Amino acid sequence: MTLSDGGSRSGPRAEGAPVSDPRTEPFRFPWMPLLLMALLLAIAVTGVVLLLRPRLAFTNTLAGPVRLVVGDGTPRTVAAGERVRVGVARGKTMVAQWELIRPLSANGQPMGEEVRGSAVLRGPSGTMSVAATSRTADHAYFAPLVTNASAQTLRVMVNAGLQSAIDCGCAVRPGARRVFVGYYPLYQNSTVRVRAPGGATAEFRDLGPQVTRGDGTVGLRFEDKDLRVR
Repeated sequence: MTLSDGGSRSGPRAEGAPVSDPRTEPFRFPWMPLLLMALLLAIAVTGVVLLLRPRLAFTNTLAGPVRLVVGDGTPRTVAAGERVRVGVARGKTMVAQWELIRPLSANGQPMGEEVRGSAVLRGPSGTMSVAATSRTADHAYFAPLVTNASAQTLRVMVNAGLQSAIDCGCAVRPGARRVFVGYYPLYQNSTVRVRAPGGATAEFRDLGPQVTRGDGTVGLRFEDKDLRVR
């Protein structure tokens, strides 16, 4: 059979081959790109909010760690010399409180005086700075760092001979260097006395002018030649 000019040939259509009609295709909304954009936007907004949130910049200048509590927040330990930033609620007056974590003697008793301080944060905004220091509004403290260069174990008495005399309840072993035995009230005539087992003593006097460091520490070295029986 022959086809005439202009005719068309139609052949068999393959079975199972789908034929789509664009007029009947359902519209598919691009959900995934929009969800991704929304997520990125939420992250960006959160970052801006956190960046603009008021913060407390707290510095521990003491020779020992302190326990810091801001408002109703969870207490946190700030190491000696450490600086931390704590986010606070905007416009809400709160109190930042810190307290020295006193070192313990060999029998587990805390040594030295309780040293603490606080600051009222009124309508917090921006970055507010607070520091734990050895000089509070009412008191000044110092921390003797005892080096035992003698051959004997030494017991330490701070402000011996004064009304505020305190036995640290500790014994510094031979060879120990710059042992932190806590903070004590600082006066012009503050003293640190050590006693050896045989009764010999040695003493640093009038330490007030010698405590010049911001952390209130003063290094004291005791040798055998310093020990005398008085």
